[in-house]
Amino acid sequence: MNRSSFLGAGIATNLGTGMADNLAGLHEPLRPPSSLERRLDGRDLRIPCKPLRGFPVARPAVRLLRVIEVVVDEALREAGLRPSEQRRMALCVGSSSFDICVSEELYREELARGGDVLPLRSSSFGNLAESIRSRFGLQGEDYTFNTACTASANGLGYAARLIHAGFVDHALVLGVELVNDLTALGFHALGLLSASDMKPFDPARDGLVLGEACSALVLGRGEDGRFSWRGDANMCDTTSMVAAHTDGSTVSAVIERALSDARLVPSAITAVKAHGTATPLNDEAEAAGLLRAFEAVPPVCALKPFIGHTLGACGLTELILFYRAIESGFLIATPTIGADPSASGVVLNQTERPITRGNFVLNSFGFGGNNTSVVISRN
Repeated sequence: MNRSSFLGAGIATNLGTGMADNLAGLHEPLRPPSSLERRLDGRDLRIPCKPLRGFPVARPAVRLLRVIEVVVDEALREAGLRPSEQRRMALCVGSSSFDICVSEELYREELARGGDVLPLRSSSFGNLAESIRSRFGLQGEDYTFNTACTASANGLGYAARLIHAGFVDHALVLGVELVNDLTALGFHALGLLSASDMKPFDPARDGLVLGEACSALVLGRGEDGRFSWRGDANMCDTTSMVAAHTDGSTVSAVIERALSDARLVPSAITAVKAHGTATPLNDEAEAAGLLRAFEAVPPVCALKPFIGHTLGACGLTELILFYRAIESGFLIATPTIGADPSASGVVLNQTERPITRGNFVLNSFGFGGNNTSVVISRN
């Protein structure tokens, strides 16, 4: 089988910057979220958030480009491509908000000057891709994905298929999400934010915590013991704008289609990385889908208690954390969170299990009903 292997990765999250800091953070007790302080209609709001560590809040434009530069550089250095290979590779960027934080900053500056603040600067979906191409000398085609929380997962799948089809030899996938008022106040208005920590599949779950992340992955040909993309599926669920069907039918359908694409049966799956937003309806739908898709549900883990919900960046960011943890010999655990099966029928992994290889399903489900499951393998 012609697979797309993972050649190099870079990452920045609330756990730290770089693979070493992030893997170390997965062994540590969960850090409580910080608070974004905002004022709306005369009220002071405190919005829970897990911001990037190592990138102090400064001018958004400078911060955004700096974290992308650091993360992409880490991935490219680890991949070790020749300059000619790097120039030719494709670029796939996935995000929910792209550079909206920059537009908001410019809006506030213009407002303070008393100027015409009605026209906002264009947050073109192509801005970030153009910046990355220029900074790293990339000359291949670029593609941008804006499918809510599945954006970077869909970017990964498209990059892998470009390689599989022989259109390119290598691809760089980027997922990025930095905090902005539009997103933060939107989730506040929807009443989906937690008053404490994220607790996926737990009886005490009460919502999500927003997270910042930037992640990058270089893909190329080969099956030399590395982790590789094996297959995926993307489907749209029109049940609701904000949740999958709670009977699990649409979740199980996308998992089953991904397994078919990977030419695997459910019993061949070693573990599952859940989307796990800790919101009542989404967890209910995902749990029901897992119970429908698997006769015996494999061990399940969740990453959002560690890094928050990083929205468009979560698919790629959580995939990188997941596969690097397996390469390091363990399946991620969230002690005490999601330990009670009575809540949903699904239990999260409670202690780190020694696993170094196998076949794995990784779920990402987004607003608007865009659902994606990715299958990766290390054999």
